[in-house]
Amino acid sequence: MALPPPEQPPACRRENTRRFLASLLPALAVLALLAIGHWGWALVVFWATFVVIGYGSILPSSRLFGPHVSELSSHQAQKNQVWITLDDGPDPQTTPALLDVLDRYQSKAGFFLIGDKARRYPELVQEIAKRGHLIGNHSQTHPAANFWILRPNRMWAEVAGCQQTLTSILGFAPVWFRPPVGHHNLFLSVPLRALGLTMAIWNCRGFDGVEKNPQRILKRIARSLKPGSIILLHDGTSTCVEVLEGTLKLLSAHGLQAALPERLHPPTPAPSLAES
Repeated sequence: MALPPPEQPPACRRENTRRFLASLLPALAVLALLAIGHWGWALVVFWATFVVIGYGSILPSSRLFGPHVSELSSHQAQKNQVWITLDDGPDPQTTPALLDVLDRYQSKAGFFLIGDKARRYPELVQEIAKRGHLIGNHSQTHPAANFWILRPNRMWAEVAGCQQTLTSILGFAPVWFRPPVGHHNLFLSVPLRALGLTMAIWNCRGFDGVEKNPQRILKRIARSLKPGSIILLHDGTSTCVEVLEGTLKLLSAHGLQAALPERLHPPTPAPSLAES
């Protein structure tokens, strides 16, 4: 049975209340402009707000709503290292085979796990950790379609719920988070800071979540592959094992090495979150 997420700290509630109220200002401005008959300006404010929110929330590389890491440190790039990440596990049909491929190539990867799946297959979570791979938080239920519009309480439940699930299985808390589909919004950075999580995006992908042809996937990966890349792959797809092995062969051909990220520094809570 899934545990309820931990209670949201008062400091988080206060910070997100301020953010929620601030998010209402454009709507209030539109209503005010409509009330005094300035329809043109109301449309300008509406569409400008829509574009800004869409850019900040849906584009994974955007830092408008909070910081993230999208490449390895320059030190690791100079060592020709890259970070392979696998989202959406664990999956009993594919995760063991992925682990065996990584073992065969003597490589390490980051597994960003969905809390609900981790709760169903705790032995797989423990096996990933036992083999020396990094485990990250990928939300509790992976609400891909609407993660970008989640309100504060649901956002907290997704992030803190998965953190609690993984911590209860592993005995330690993950320090990396990846949002579903790479989406993020105004209310995500607050729970990340409160829970000591750093958001990891990517700068190299083959769209293996939608593409079914391994050769086309690998060709896309090869186009953007470089020292310091964070490579996005997925667990649980019909081609994930073949794609992972092909990616590891690409690394060898390019003189690159799969490695885990260096921890740059411990996350520092925002002042408002440090309150009891």
